[in-house]
Amino acid sequence: MRSKDIAALTVGLNLLGGIIAGLLVGYGIDYAMESWFGIKTSPWGMLIFFFVGIVSGFLNAYRDMKRIED
Repeated sequence: MRSKDIAALTVGLNLLGGIIAGLLVGYGIDYAMESWFGIKTSPWGMLIFFFVGIVSGFLNAYRDMKRIED
């Protein structure tokens, strides 16, 4: 694969990775809050970090796209 192909592949992986990481962190926070403190925060932690993951994924994808253009 050429270097631009690999760079383009990282754009998609950044989007997917940001979303998955956000979901996992949010689920972990919801689980920890309920098991350690007895506070039911589900699904708010997962939703908040889902959107944080989307923003992070798009920001990283944008940075990679700018690098590919140069």
